[in-house]
Amino acid sequence: MMHVRRSIAIMGWTLWDGRGRVPNGAAIVTYELTRRLSRYFDCEMIFETSDHEKAWKTKDLPEGFRVRFIPRMKVPWHLSEDLLREYDMIHIWDTSIPFTYRLSSNLILPHCYTFHSVISIMDWAALASALYIQGYDMISLGSRCLAEALKRVWDTQVNVIPYGVDTEFFKPMDREECREHLGIPHDKVILGYLGRISKLDVILAYETLREIKRRLSREDIMLILAGGKRRVEPINIRDDLIYFGYLSHEELPYFLNSCDIFFNPTAGAREGFGLTVVEAMSCGLPIVTSDWNGYSETVSSDVGFLARTCWRDGDVWVNQEDLISACMRLICDDELRAEMGRKARLRAERYYRWERCVDEYRIRFLDLMRRTPPEKPYKKDRIELRIGSGTFAYPISDVLKNPRMLWACFESLYAGFVSDRKIENGGWRRVLCIDNILNLPKYRANMKGALEHLGRLISGRLPALAEILGAP
Repeated sequence: MMHVRRSIAIMGWTLWDGRGRVPNGAAIVTYELTRRLSRYFDCEMIFETSDHEKAWKTKDLPEGFRVRFIPRMKVPWHLSEDLLREYDMIHIWDTSIPFTYRLSSNLILPHCYTFHSVISIMDWAALASALYIQGYDMISLGSRCLAEALKRVWDTQVNVIPYGVDTEFFKPMDREECREHLGIPHDKVILGYLGRISKLDVILAYETLREIKRRLSREDIMLILAGGKRRVEPINIRDDLIYFGYLSHEELPYFLNSCDIFFNPTAGAREGFGLTVVEAMSCGLPIVTSDWNGYSETVSSDVGFLARTCWRDGDVWVNQEDLISACMRLICDDELRAEMGRKARLRAERYYRWERCVDEYRIRFLDLMRRTPPEKPYKKDRIELRIGSGTFAYPISDVLKNPRMLWACFESLYAGFVSDRKIENGGWRRVLCIDNILNLPKYRANMKGALEHLGRLISGRLPALAEILGAP
């Protein structure tokens, strides 16, 4: 009997086909998982386009999957049943308007909804809950913290499947050779941050470095940063701070292996898993980061240190004293640094290899595609959302016009992402970064003013970096 490969349509805001624009972590996860699942299924990424000549065309990629372009439409989407019949299921990343085809179609395919962050829950969970079919669809999340946050507003079954890392690509390398490759000083203890600069409170990070140097009376400690949307020549922002800008994928292991400690004081609103932390672990680095969402699950006590975080006044706070003391311990203890790095590598190999992640998705997708579809077309015109102790209903048409109309209702999600509910004693700092200003509800009324204020702070403290980033 001939084996028929099942077909999967991949939709969502975070799609990336491995070409063109600089991807974020969510897009990289989408790409890597799709590429690997293509060994077992016929996978096709669906992109919107305003180019009429490109619309409805498909393209086979050497990675093993296809891309298809469909015309950009107004909401709600009306995907034709002829198109839907080409697939056995739809994998919806961070959800998006395409999955609302259920409002008008008589053909219902099983869905897997994958939420990357609290922001994607805030934007799309309400619509997803209205169109979700219990026992026919599935929800996947990268961390238990994210699952707990979702259940505060939508009590449904979820599958926690941690994302993967290529442990053969992100692996320990000779530190001196890596520093030579990137032009990093050989005689420094290096704290390194890799990720979107918009997620990093750069002033907090740099002031933490300066305080470490002051307490240890040492000048041989340096902070290096990499991330951003454009490539720049490595720039010495200060004698102890280098900014690399965007690094190609091939350069990432060189950057990570140039570091002695992976330093990630981020507690960003968008973070749902923390891919770069796991990549650093795979390279054999000890970790110092915040106890925020997925970090608290990926970083165990034998591979790094977690600084306490707190939710207060609609903002995220981190204990800077925890960051300082953790870095000082690792800087002053070579054996501890080496031992934590060794265990970090083992942890990445054991729990976060792509093969483990792909196998879980493969098994669950096969089960999903065997399920019996509902007898009647799915029709629903209202969303029911649990907020606090009450349940509220909203017309789907209103939420389609403005998905963020419910943002204020979701603010309670953040409270569960932090390690401490109260700010006690000293050492606490508000985490002020671009991502938090853009995504936390408290800044909606005066987002422009908050961004300008942050720009002035960076310009006053790190003017060379502000000039590169375009801060006012």
